[in-house]
Amino acid sequence: MSLPFQAVTFDMDATFVHDDKSYDHARFERILSQLEDQGVKVIVSSGNQYECLTNYFPDTKERLYFVSENGAHVVYQGQDLVQTTVEQAVADEVIRFLCNDLKLTPSLSGVKHGYVYAKLPAATLKRQQFYFPNHVLVDDYKDLPADRYYQLSFLLDPAKVDEQLAALQDHFGNQVRITPSGNGSVDVTVPGINKATALNDLLSSWGLSGADLIAFGDGGNDAEMLKLAKFGYAMKNAGPVAIAAANHLTALDNNHDGVLAVLEDYLTNQG
Repeated sequence: MSLPFQAVTFDMDATFVHDDKSYDHARFERILSQLEDQGVKVIVSSGNQYECLTNYFPDTKERLYFVSENGAHVVYQGQDLVQTTVEQAVADEVIRFLCNDLKLTPSLSGVKHGYVYAKLPAATLKRQQFYFPNHVLVDDYKDLPADRYYQLSFLLDPAKVDEQLAALQDHFGNQVRITPSGNGSVDVTVPGINKATALNDLLSSWGLSGADLIAFGDGGNDAEMLKLAKFGYAMKNAGPVAIAAANHLTALDNNHDGVLAVLEDYLTNQG
């Protein structure tokens, strides 16, 4: 009996990796080989920078497709398949509004580099440098080098979440897509671009559709891909938006390899 899907995709933070950013490499490589033997494509789908994602897969990155930057940057074997950037004038205004009006310090996912504010508190700076391994430290956002941006991300003030989100939406309307991605982080991206749009294009190029996809996610930026997939799994630890979008729930959370457990079950029982 064959598998009921021909493509697998999973989010990373709070989905595939543990909270300490680790995962069982040997177990994953064994599952990956079994999936490949049956012609199944495996896609990493994340809001993170491509360079950050490949660091998780030092031995298997050439065997995986990467939908990074919430669908704005798609890469396979080091080759850019899709690059969609925020309109420059809009990006400049987002940066100005965040810095001047909301007093926030965005991290910018550029085509050339990531850009991280140099004066962040030490713990926050270390976290941002992890997510943006190919980064430039920024002292003043007015002095940014020329670049185009896949997305702009920032951490909300916990005491002003609703107020700040409303201010952004009121100011920019449909010029950008504003998506909370978990843990107080918000991504500003190109309207109409998300993980599902990128996945749908990949699937179409292989003669497949969402009916051939199994997907795993935990956050609001996973909702569209969970709806796209015939088998949409929200993690046991997922937030309400992901759970509402999914038609399945993993038995185990991310810290107990919920994604790998589901895939092993399918491989053992072949659907």
